[in-house]
Amino acid sequence: MRLKLIKLAGFKSFVEPTKISLSADMTAVVGPNGCGKSNVIDAVRWVLGESSARHLRGENMTDVIFNGSTNRPPHSRASVELVFDNPHNRVPGEFGRFTEIAVRREVFRDGSNHYFINGQKCRRKDVTDLFLGTGLGPRSYAIIEQGTVSRLVESRPADLKLFLEEAAGVSRYKERRRETEQRIRHTRDNLERLGDIRGELGERLEHLRQQAETAERYRQLKARSRAARSELVGSELWGIESRLVEIKGALSEHERALAELDARRTQDEARSLILATTRQERQAEQADRQQQLFLGGQAIARLEQQGLHQAEQGREWQSRRAALGERMAALQLQLESEERALAEATLALEQAEVRLELAEARQEEGLARQQEGGQQVEQWRAAREQWQQQLAMQQGALAQARGERQHQHELLARTRLARLKLEDERESRGDEPPLPDLAPLEHARAAASEHQGSLRQRHEALEAALPALRAQWHQAQTALRERQARLQALTELLGERQEGVLGEQLTLDAQWAPALDKVLGHWLTARGDDRWQQVESGRVVGPAGRAVTGTLACWVQGAHLPAFLNAIFTAPDLEAARQRATTLGPGESVITPAGDWFGVNWVDRADGKRLGTLAMLAEQEHLREAIATLSRQEQALSRSLAEREETRITLLEEQEGALAQLQQAELALQQAREAWRLQEGRLTERGQRQAEIVAELARLGAQLAEEQTRLEDREALILELEEQLAHWQALGGEHDERLREAQERQQALEAAVAAARNGSELARAERQRGQLEQEQRRQLGELHRTELERVRGELMQLKAPDATEAVDLAPLLETQRRLEAEQLATHQVLSQLESELGELEKRRQGDHKHLVALQETLAQLRLERERLLTRRQALHEQLEELGVRFAELDQGALLQADRSKLRQEIQALEEQVAALGAINLAALEEFEEARTRATYMENQCQDLEQALETLEQAIKRIDRETQIRFRDTFDKVNEDLKSLFPKVFGGGNAWLELTSDDLLEAGVTIMARPPGKKNATIALLSGGEKALTALALVFAIFRLNPAPFCMLDEVDAPLDEVNVGRFCALVKEMSGTVQFVYISHNKVSMEMAEQLVGVTMQEPGVSRIVSVDIGEAVALAEQN
Repeated sequence: MRLKLIKLAGFKSFVEPTKISLSADMTAVVGPNGCGKSNVIDAVRWVLGESSARHLRGENMTDVIFNGSTNRPPHSRASVELVFDNPHNRVPGEFGRFTEIAVRREVFRDGSNHYFINGQKCRRKDVTDLFLGTGLGPRSYAIIEQGTVSRLVESRPADLKLFLEEAAGVSRYKERRRETEQRIRHTRDNLERLGDIRGELGERLEHLRQQAETAERYRQLKARSRAARSELVGSELWGIESRLVEIKGALSEHERALAELDARRTQDEARSLILATTRQERQAEQADRQQQLFLGGQAIARLEQQGLHQAEQGREWQSRRAALGERMAALQLQLESEERALAEATLALEQAEVRLELAEARQEEGLARQQEGGQQVEQWRAAREQWQQQLAMQQGALAQARGERQHQHELLARTRLARLKLEDERESRGDEPPLPDLAPLEHARAAASEHQGSLRQRHEALEAALPALRAQWHQAQTALRERQARLQALTELLGERQEGVLGEQLTLDAQWAPALDKVLGHWLTARGDDRWQQVESGRVVGPAGRAVTGTLACWVQGAHLPAFLNAIFTAPDLEAARQRATTLGPGESVITPAGDWFGVNWVDRADGKRLGTLAMLAEQEHLREAIATLSRQEQALSRSLAEREETRITLLEEQEGALAQLQQAELALQQAREAWRLQEGRLTERGQRQAEIVAELARLGAQLAEEQTRLEDREALILELEEQLAHWQALGGEHDERLREAQERQQALEAAVAAARNGSELARAERQRGQLEQEQRRQLGELHRTELERVRGELMQLKAPDATEAVDLAPLLETQRRLEAEQLATHQVLSQLESELGELEKRRQGDHKHLVALQETLAQLRLERERLLTRRQALHEQLEELGVRFAELDQGALLQADRSKLRQEIQALEEQVAALGAINLAALEEFEEARTRATYMENQCQDLEQALETLEQAIKRIDRETQIRFRDTFDKVNEDLKSLFPKVFGGGNAWLELTSDDLLEAGVTIMARPPGKKNATIALLSGGEKALTALALVFAIFRLNPAPFCMLDEVDAPLDEVNVGRFCALVKEMSGTVQFVYISHNKVSMEMAEQLVGVTMQEPGVSRIVSVDIGEAVALAEQN
């Protein structure tokens, strides 16, 4: 991986878009002081993620933007892009598959930064993650600026350790450890929050459980109560239905009896009417006869008394006539006397009336004058009262107007103050921020949930596949161990039996191995030797001859073979061998692949249980091949298992991270929703308050105008009332004087009227006395005159009685006797009619009583039926409320139900319900929801605890891997430093030391002793020695883990010529593996470079690039 190109635009002094191509292994950036050479290294550091302006030689990050010059305005944007050549895919991650990687960073005047990788916008973390473990970074050992060398060797042990960790690739692990620790903190925080929530939820769950049990008990009691009520209502309804059937039958029977009774009553009434009519006619006849008898009896009695009375009447008439004459004469005299007295009383009355008229006239005149004076007094008094009223009214109106004016002033002031406050409030209530957009958080939550679900599925799939893979790995290990044990046994067996080399030299067909093993036998342990005839001891086989066709020698190849194999023929099976044995010659034999060996007169059958040497050798070779195959399979399975395990752990970590992200997203979404609700409430309240303020301001404006108008009206009214008050106060004295004069005249008139009233009263009393006397005289005269007229009339009516004649009574007596006989007959008929009518009346009364009883019974039955129908309807409604239909009830149980027990049961159930107290019927649902949430929280807690355990295991694994890598890197860098230091210094030694035994916490110190010095610490070295020591350390690190490039900024400045030469030699030696870009003013360093990049500043404040390829320049010079 190499740095191919640097693109700058608007960065510090590089105003115009500039490209710096880095094609050589050693590139020197040269130029005068202040031309902007170091800006190139700053640009690289800035793109790699540097966030400290101090390390970029600025005060803030916007200082990297071109700030203008004499002839150029400042820019608003700075951009730097690094293009890397990645042919070997060294970069980890998703971008590692690209052969070219471009990293760009932009910054704007507002301070906003943007990062891009291959044109895709990304985060700063993505850029730093891209180069983790490669040795590149904003403060890595690959970029050494001015003063960095001295700071490197003088840095604290902890800071120096960072360079080694970057070289060891531990920075990636440390980043993962930091993220894992952050996840652990988040997980513990979440566990703590979950613990709090679970505690609260547990309390609420216990409370809801009690409420739910009470609610469930309530529902059970209500269910039992409903069942008992249904049975009670059904039983009562069943009784009502039965009673209605009975009532229906009784009504039919009573209505039939009532109809019969009505028919009989109608007949009896018709008969009674006839009899009553007949009786009335007979009674009328009887009354007529009785009248005739009475008149006849009176006539007879009158005629009998008439004679006796007439004689007595004559004597009385004479005496009465004389008395009436005397009385009439006396009355005439009294009447004349009363008429004279009446005339005198009339004259006295007329005189009294004249006197009364005069007195009344004087009284009326006095009253008139008195009335006139009184009217004047009343007028003046009324005028004074009116004046006093007007004065009081004017004073009251004036006081009221003044009070209202004061009130208006105060109200006006309050209104103005309220208006000012409202206007201030309206102005002070700035624009509220808009409602937060929840869509990104919703998408983030959904994406996190989806990502977590995907990771969970992948983890579950991996977990499901791991047992099978582990089983395959165990099977492979078992099979490998079995074959290794078998091979060990065969090796040991062959090691005891093999002393020669013939068996190892032979190449044979595996099919004929049993046959060859039987035939060769102990010859397999013989030695092969071309000089077999000269051997003094042991078995030796000479060179192999030509194999005879069809013999056993054709199935084996080797440099040395016994010749007798050409005399042993082969047969494919046992039957063929037997047939071939019949044709054998002397010394010949035949053998089968299984080892069945036939001679001319002998046979050697194969032993299937015995394993020959050649078979064991073949099996040994087969086992070696199988072991190699199984070993490869086991290694592949082990690698696959390790990869799967690593993937599983990574998935667990990612899953925990995704879970933490999901929880954070849910928390952020919940907080955003809460903020959204609060903001919505504030906006709604603000809108309402704004509308209220506008309305209140409008109302106060109108009220101000109205109050101002009223105030002006009050001011005018006060002026008018003050003028009227002054006028009425002036009229007050005149009214008092006139009233006093009128009151004096009124008093004089009242005295005159009183005298006239006394005279009038005397005259009126005298007239009344005369009128009373006149009336008495007139009444007495009228009485006498009336009495006289009555006597005169009585006298005129009084006559002398006539003489009577004897009356004949015989016809009258005869008529009387006839009428009495008819009366007796009529009386007998009437007696019969009365008797029959009496019987009819008795029967009518009995029928009436029966009718009344029937009607009452019918009314009661109908009333009961209506009551039962109403009750039945109410009971059906109760059943509907209970959710039960009457047809669904058990009729037999209803018939046998004991209503009193049911009522007692219902009452007991209601008492139990009442004893439960307040019931939260929603507690069951809330309890289920809370329990579900508690289960979810429990699962979440378990997941978090598992995640925490996994993260802690990951921390341990990271720490273990970090320790191993760091220790290995430390040792290697220490060895390289020990070897490089003498090269740089021409002798001496240097080494690294750990400050403690704990590799995770220990720092690193560098110890250096140049030739001839015994100093113990690097602080005692000179500046050049420190620089060379630092370079030796940096190059030692580069040897171990070379970064893609190394940038050096005038690190050779403190070195002398000898040390510069050593420095250049070391750089040139390492340029084979590391790309160097260095800034130098030293000619030796410039001569070493393969490419020169010149930075000039012809225009003040603006840097430009001039590049020269030394190789091309030399070639061109040679051509010229």
